[in-house]
Amino acid sequence: LYIVDNCADLLCIDLNTLEIVWMQDTKDDSNATPVLDVVEEDQTAYLYVAPSLHFTRDRNSEGEVPIMKVNAATGEVIWQREYHCATVDGVSGGVQATALVGQNHLSDLVYFVIARTGGEDKGRIVALDKETGSEVWYCDMEHYSWSSPIALYDAEGNGYVILCDSDGNMFLLDGLTGECYSRVNLGNNIEASPAA
Repeated sequence: LYIVDNCADLLCIDLNTLEIVWMQDTKDDSNATPVLDVVEEDQTAYLYVAPSLHFTRDRNSEGEVPIMKVNAATGEVIWQREYHCATVDGVSGGVQATALVGQNHLSDLVYFVIARTGGEDKGRIVALDKETGSEVWYCDMEHYSWSSPIALYDAEGNGYVILCDSDGNMFLLDGLTGECYSRVNLGNNIEASPAA
């Protein structure tokens, strides 16, 4: 079992004994669910995880938030990438949304939504290369998001990302390039994840 807590702990727990197998420091309060990805070729499992910017900063401050790929068997950090974020009036920036692991034609990518980066009310969605952690593309957003993105796939395996933001906007993006195909405003802040 893999869990993150509000004390910056990523924990691997043996479900037979309920003992901790390993623990990794995520550097801050984690509100997003860790995502498990199994690489079929070598049967290795990895976790993607990132925290918010919360207890390491005061109510109005800025700092770096790490995004990590972790070996699920050992807890070893495979790669780490940092983004500059802000926390405003105690409302956290950083990663509040669960990562999206790509499948089909998007299987080389993992997506993270970062709140309050590029400005106090702004945000960004990034597509990272699973192997290296390098940024394949990003899309800056006028309003930050705490909503977890989802992907839809057509019959050929092409992937499309749906993402909502704090101003009520829902976006349809090309999963390979980040191109925005469509946007609709639903009227108010959206924090929950869409379903399709």
